[in-house]
Amino acid sequence: MACRPGLPGLWLEPVPIAASAMVHSAAPTLLHRCALGLWFLGLGALGLVRWWMRYARDARIWSDAVMHVWLWGSLLIMVIGALWIAGVFGTQWRKRDPR
Repeated sequence: MACRPGLPGLWLEPVPIAASAMVHSAAPTLLHRCALGLWFLGLGALGLVRWWMRYARDARIWSDAVMHVWLWGSLLIMVIGALWIAGVFGTQWRKRDPR
């Protein structure tokens, strides 16, 4: 239930929400199901760009622990995103119409 707008401090009585406002779409699209994986891929790509910026500035890749964290963390996040998207496409492939 939603409340009617009123002045602050006044009692607001509940107003029922129409049933049509709570209707959800029948099935999420492929983009909706891949969104989290795409987000992880983008975040990992930004991490790799950050790593590359620091590498291009200092070029001490093997002596700096922070650069290791940026590189391996970004790669791990990108792998997680790729696995998520592969899982979505695998589910899509298994649920397809065999005709």
